[in-house]
Amino acid sequence: MATRSVCALLLAISTAPALADPSPVSVTTSVERHHTSNALDSSFAVPDWYTLMRGSLQHQWQHETGYVRLGAEAEASRYDTISIENDRAAVLQLEATGKTSPELELRGALTYRISSQGDDLPIATLILGTRTKKQVFAAETQIGIDLGGGTALVLELADAYEKIGAARFQQSLLAPAKLDPDRNRLVVGARLVRSVGPLAYGVSASTTSVAVEELGFPPVGLSLSQYALRLEGAWTDADAGSLNSAIGFEMLRGAEGIYEDIRPTYRVAFAKPLPNGFELRGALFARFETADSDDPLASWLRRGEIEARLRVSDQLLLASGLFGESKDNLLLENQERAHGAYAEASYDATRTMALVVRVDFTDRFLTVLDERRKTLDAFVGIRTKL
Repeated sequence: MATRSVCALLLAISTAPALADPSPVSVTTSVERHHTSNALDSSFAVPDWYTLMRGSLQHQWQHETGYVRLGAEAEASRYDTISIENDRAAVLQLEATGKTSPELELRGALTYRISSQGDDLPIATLILGTRTKKQVFAAETQIGIDLGGGTALVLELADAYEKIGAARFQQSLLAPAKLDPDRNRLVVGARLVRSVGPLAYGVSASTTSVAVEELGFPPVGLSLSQYALRLEGAWTDADAGSLNSAIGFEMLRGAEGIYEDIRPTYRVAFAKPLPNGFELRGALFARFETADSDDPLASWLRRGEIEARLRVSDQLLLASGLFGESKDNLLLENQERAHGAYAEASYDATRTMALVVRVDFTDRFLTVLDERRKTLDAFVGIRTKL
């Protein structure tokens, strides 16, 4: 399936008219100095300082019916004391869009990500550092068809393969061992949308198949199939704000019949400008979580968040927010409850540079382990955009 996505991307490039002069290169950088109360993200809180650096470079070529974009990103974190938590990652992406006719538009993207992730493995009273190399190869194709009368059909095909290397242990105290399985995630989807002025509504359907390498006994990961059907609506007004909603059903089926369930799913998100520079934003959703879960199969995730922003001046923006979430593991029967808050101030010192100060607090409780993890993270940073 990934080969088909690559072919569609090449088709979009080859059928595009000659490229015009490229747009200027876009470069962003950020350097943040953090202090965290819980560097290990566990019930055993160890404070530490760390530096987080990010950078991106993007070059885009326009043509008559779309563009070709080449981008690269890099990120690295370095702890002053708990060096086993240091992380590094780099991403390369090629994206192209184009129209083969007035009614047909194509979009394709290829992505490669490589990372070195540091973590800790608790063994009784010992905390052993680990380092794992991970590679992700991804391809995506979208086809947009204008059906007339404000109606459009969007077809999507995406495939991502995650290759996980063997974990290497601190000071080579143990032989390298593979702790996480390789995964291949294939997504096929379709969305039918009709637009009438500021209102858009429609229906979407998707199927996701995750093939997981057999690893360990009992296995640390299980293959699954996920199906979704939703009714969607969106309303947008430049002055009054926006409202997006979706409601439907999701079905999750584990390998070899180990689990099967159908649950209602929903999502509501809004943005509301208010007088005197205020703005409110919020979101509420429930869905199966298959990408970020401590469960071998998946979790059922419910989350709500609200954010307030105040534009004090052209240069100064203040923001704060709250969130609460509940994550239920489907097989391990663990329930994870979390809530938190943040406050941030961003000052545009120049047209290309901003100063940022932010504080985050998270309180997370795991019921089966009877473990509470509290983390307070504060940072000051500089962000540039050229």
